Amino acid sequence: MHKKLFRTLLILILLISFGFLFSRESSKLHFLKKENKKIEESIKELEAENEDYNIQINAIKNDKKFIEKVLRKELGMIKEGEKVYKFEDK
Repeated sequence: MHKKLFRTLLILILLISFGFLFSRESSKLHFLKKENKKIEESIKELEAENEDYNIQINAIKNDKKFIEKVLRKELGMIKEGEKVYKFEDK
């Protein structure tokens, strides 16, 4: 009788222990899956941003009109012979 009770208690303790460990690992797995999804979304955003930069780099290397636009807008440069008129705001 004692052996049967001992086995039953041992099995019950083992089942509870495995259940507890499984629930902890399951919650860790869920957390890691969420983190992985966030990282994958971040990677997609960075890849899109990288593609935009590659397009700009290609335009800078090959498109003279784009270079002229950037030089005029960002650096305020003008072509030889052009005149610049500045107006003051009142």
